[in-house]
Amino acid sequence: MTMRAALAVNPRTEARDALAKIAGFFLFVSLAMAAVVPHSFQEVEAATFVATTLICLVLVRRDDWLDRVILAFFAATAVTAAYIWVGYTNGAPRAASNQTLFVYIIAPFMWIIMSTTLMQYVGLERTTKWLIWFTWAAVASVAAFFFLFLTFGEGAVSFLVSEANVNVSDGYAGATMLVYGSLIFLSGALYAQPMIVRSPIARIVLPGLVFLAALTSGRSALMIAIPIGFLTGAVLRRRSKLSGEGDSARSVLLPTILLGVVSLIIMVAIDYLLVSVDLVVLIERLWEELTSAGGSERTEQAAALWEGFLDSYGMGVGHGVGVPYIRNMLFPWRYEVMPLATLLRVGLFGFIAYAAVYFMYGQQFLKRWRARDLRGEDIYMIGGLVPSLLATATNPYIESFVFQWMYFLPVMAIAVRPVTGNADTAANA
Repeated sequence: MTMRAALAVNPRTEARDALAKIAGFFLFVSLAMAAVVPHSFQEVEAATFVATTLICLVLVRRDDWLDRVILAFFAATAVTAAYIWVGYTNGAPRAASNQTLFVYIIAPFMWIIMSTTLMQYVGLERTTKWLIWFTWAAVASVAAFFFLFLTFGEGAVSFLVSEANVNVSDGYAGATMLVYGSLIFLSGALYAQPMIVRSPIARIVLPGLVFLAALTSGRSALMIAIPIGFLTGAVLRRRSKLSGEGDSARSVLLPTILLGVVSLIIMVAIDYLLVSVDLVVLIERLWEELTSAGGSERTEQAAALWEGFLDSYGMGVGHGVGVPYIRNMLFPWRYEVMPLATLLRVGLFGFIAYAAVYFMYGQQFLKRWRARDLRGEDIYMIGGLVPSLLATATNPYIESFVFQWMYFLPVMAIAVRPVTGNADTAANA
């Protein structure tokens, strides 16, 4: 064998590397749209996600963790199919069945495949860097939204969201922005592991901007995502292993102090510099929402859903079948209190089947936590996942194909192994 032949590159390897670069680009664009401009360009987003998934299906390699997740997904799919039929026999409209098929089967499969390909060919470290970039972009979009709406009116931001509105009055501040859903994950993740941000200056500025965006959002789920992420990180960092992201023994306490000081500074700045915003009013409104379990509408909704679940003897009434309480006249089968809505639709055993993938994730996470094998990126991911899961008690983010990245990316990131020699290939190109 000649030296030239020995050094020859396998054409199939070259083709796969080229496809990995293309996949890296599509994955970046897909994740950027989902995180920064969710639901603003739905047709473009859907087409991009489909194209990305098709490319990823060619690239994705078999993985032990992927096999386990797919097995849980198949079990959930069987439950979904059965309860679509149950709902249809109980009078569910065809539109509800079609939406359920997409939201509960097609979209999760797409995000599982895309998330796996991200971990195999881009890598967890680079993916978290992307998410930090998207956090900057999301915060910038909030600032731009407020400025454009207050300066030029609703028409200036109509391309981002229909029926846009900004309310800055009587000490209160809030806006109708879908990016707040993404910020639930991004802010919780950032406050769980701020050391993932390399620049010392950015490590101070970005949490401050996120805190400001949350306080002026009018969204209780986003506001409480910050303390949830903060506490999650404070508990977990003590069991993390040393990494190249600047984590060390001293970094266990440093992020906690840093975030506390930054948050205090932002609160003081809001109180003294923003005349139209009253910090006391914001905190009082948040407290009212928390103590009322999301307000009277969600409380009444929860009671109706629970009663419907009990009336079905815990077996579920089927997808697309609602209760006498109607929250959405256009889609009367949709609800905001997702845990109870799921119990109503698929019953207790169906709920367990749907939650199985998160039980698996929790088991894997605890295994690494006990072994002190947690990476900074693992803490970042669970810091975003926990508030996102809790947000399902008041918002149906998990039923949105655009927001499902928040619920599947951390699950795949915990254990999917990079393809040898290809991790970060697509991103570094």
